[in-house]
Amino acid sequence: MTIIKREKIKHLEIILKVSERCNINCTYCYVFNMGNTLAADSAPIISLDNIAALRGFFERSVIENHIEVIQVDFHGGEPLMMKKERFNQMCEILREGNYGNSQLVLALQTNGILIDDEWIALFEKHQVHASISIDGPKHINDRHRLDRKGKSTYEGTVNGLRMLQNAWAKGRIPAEPGILSVANANANGGEIYHHFSKELKCQRFDFLIPDDQHADSTDAEGIGRFLNEALDAWFADGQPNIFVRIFNTYLGTMLNSQFNRIIGISANVESVYAFTVTSDGLLRIDDTLRSTSDKIFNPIGHVRELTLSSVLESTNAKEYSSLNSELPEDCNDCIWSKICHGGRLVNRFSPTNRFNNKTVFCPSMRVFLSRAASHLIEAGVSEETIIENIQQ
Repeated sequence: MTIIKREKIKHLEIILKVSERCNINCTYCYVFNMGNTLAADSAPIISLDNIAALRGFFERSVIENHIEVIQVDFHGGEPLMMKKERFNQMCEILREGNYGNSQLVLALQTNGILIDDEWIALFEKHQVHASISIDGPKHINDRHRLDRKGKSTYEGTVNGLRMLQNAWAKGRIPAEPGILSVANANANGGEIYHHFSKELKCQRFDFLIPDDQHADSTDAEGIGRFLNEALDAWFADGQPNIFVRIFNTYLGTMLNSQFNRIIGISANVESVYAFTVTSDGLLRIDDTLRSTSDKIFNPIGHVRELTLSSVLESTNAKEYSSLNSELPEDCNDCIWSKICHGGRLVNRFSPTNRFNNKTVFCPSMRVFLSRAASHLIEAGVSEETIIENIQQ
């Protein structure tokens, strides 16, 4: 039988729910605190059989498609809430796969509290890219990120970050640890930016838009203010080595419509796919959509039975692609529509219209994108260049 490779894929990413439990209790967590019980109803730790099944999924998929990079993001819950030997076995199973010419990248998102020397040794052994979740200095971080006893998580998280930074400085892990932070309508974005860049000495971070939907109480004005304060601080800082993903992505699009787009921010990301695999081995689409409890997050199937081609042909994946490529009706006349694309799907959701709504953070995005364009014009970029790129 002749197998015809169907598509050249730049990046295939799996958000792998290795742990469906967490040692802290973030108030805004879409996994545990936004009404969906999938994680609580699932096995606490993914089985090694399901890890082996995922490896098989990758091996079948690289036969059908040319895949440049396969990335596995160890995710939770808190992914370090397992025995270290289990994590070691997971990494070994995945790294033993036959992926042809595809590059395998292992990554991990953690609150950092459980990191110790033994974890660092495992990250070094398996060359794991680690990133930390933290929301700013102690008085801001602890508004929403307390442990299950109501105590601060700040010191433990920073200690974990420092250990990762030290390991990276010594060449033990493959990349500088980054930071993911949820934008906070009641905090000063500039203060958060300076805390990350000056005090925590982090050069790569991102501000995540909250996962609010139309049924939620949302402070869109406050989120817009936060983003603009952080953006102003970034420009004033003038440090080209500091990469803030949300800023670099949107500004890059204004400067060049062919700028590399990013999963989770941009729509219509060509030849780049991201899916979720929960601890039961079931594959689903965009993990943030679990909080909608909408049918689009229903499982596509178990990874032992799937290939990437069958996933892309599934009803859920086709609808997801269609929703990302079609603007909500309210967005058709907006000047920012080709950049914002109506916003993230989770922010567009309502029980009545499902995803045919503009983002609840439309006012936030309007003021943020306007401020970003103003900064570019002040830096010498012509209005014509910006208008040309945002209209393509």
